[in-house]
Amino acid sequence: MSSDVVRCEPHSGGVAELIIDRPAARNALNRALTDAMAAHLARLAADAAVRVVLLRAEGEHFAAGADVKEMLVLSADEARALDFAGCCAALGDFPKPVVALVQGFALGGGCELVEMCDVVLAAETAVFGHPEVRLGTMPGAGGTQRLPRLVGMAKALDLLLTGRRMDAREAERCGLVSRVVPAGSLIEEGRRVAADMATLPGEVLRTIKRVARSGADVPLAEALRQERAAFHHSLAGAERYEGMRAFLEKRPPRFDAGP
Repeated sequence: MSSDVVRCEPHSGGVAELIIDRPAARNALNRALTDAMAAHLARLAADAAVRVVLLRAEGEHFAAGADVKEMLVLSADEARALDFAGCCAALGDFPKPVVALVQGFALGGGCELVEMCDVVLAAETAVFGHPEVRLGTMPGAGGTQRLPRLVGMAKALDLLLTGRRMDAREAERCGLVSRVVPAGSLIEEGRRVAADMATLPGEVLRTIKRVARSGADVPLAEALRQERAAFHHSLAGAERYEGMRAFLEKRPPRFDAGP
């Protein structure tokens, strides 16, 4: 399945690549792109063969924000009627792990996409920021909510209220980026990480993501209760038996095997 601005390339081993493909516009996010991305994500969520999604972009930039030309002619009433967010909000609800590969600009809605992902590999050339305030508006797909949870309130407000940009190393230090890698090896390293993750038990991967994210929004005692319940549930799964037997037998696990 593909579109003019987003394409999806399934690969063997449980990894699907979701690729933003609008490089002539610095991969600016327009409605056609975000709608296509949401449609791909719905299909990938339902595809049992896909365990991990690798999100990347063609060209020099990951996504330079929302398409300002398109937004300029959008009225406030139209935005409310469309529930317009300027970004693909569906990514935030995607249940499977997402590995993002970021090069060049990840600004505004592009930065919000990064904030929705689970493991973020950034090229040394990557630049992050929320310049919406300098356009007379603000984030609409989670920038004011996810960013403080990731980097802390002081750093988040520094970025949101000034519109300044930060480089990959600063983004790594503050917790927005998981790892910084040389630009020339970004795709290779990202595919290696995603492929390795896809060899792990799919149900457990989804559960870890769900519990970690939901626990961030509740008191610690409730979060620990949710974690323990999920841990106990995992002990009844075939993946637990296979993983532990493989460890004791000193062999690689096969997580599609039964108990």
